Amino acid sequence: MNRMSLLLFIPILTITVVLSLSVSSVYALTTVKNATFSIDIPDNWTYEEGVMNSSVTLTPKEFGVLLLNNTEPFNVTMKDGGAFSSFEQDRTFPIKNADFDLYVKYKINRQDGMKVTSEKNGTIDNETAIKINGDGVKSFGGIKIVEYMIWHDNKPYFIRYLANVKDFQKYLPQFEQILKTFKFVD
Repeated sequence: MNRMSLLLFIPILTITVVLSLSVSSVYALTTVKNATFSIDIPDNWTYEEGVMNSSVTLTPKEFGVLLLNNTEPFNVTMKDGGAFSSFEQDRTFPIKNADFDLYVKYKINRQDGMKVTSEKNGTIDNETAIKINGDGVKSFGGIKIVEYMIWHDNKPYFIRYLANVKDFQKYLPQFEQILKTFKFVD
């Protein structure tokens, strides 16, 4: 390597190292693993692990108070802004030895807080999934919602992202990045 190449190489290497260090601190992640699944949560979101080790609720840090509120409807707590998400093994599905289609029908029929605007087939961690988009109604008025229903080992899983209409698009890409890290624990 001649002297001129070396003089160019050192500053470029320095810039590359500095940029990679700064990018890694922006994307610091915490892996949360419970008995049924794991997800990676960025350091700008706060979270709570649920009872029976089968759920995780999370929100951007500036809306962390949403994890404390269990009494007011979301349209009240998020009237000025907010985003919220939950990942869970759905233990509320009462029908045993059912198939995925029956679970999806059950969940859609019970949508009293959301007007379904679209439904799309997909996969999450190589399992069949249904994505539902909707607009909040009643106690969810002013809220936009995305829900995923997944079937794994004959058990239903439910993932939800909801946000105040003004914050929905702002936090949706972050939620989608978290969703991409969802993995079943076998």
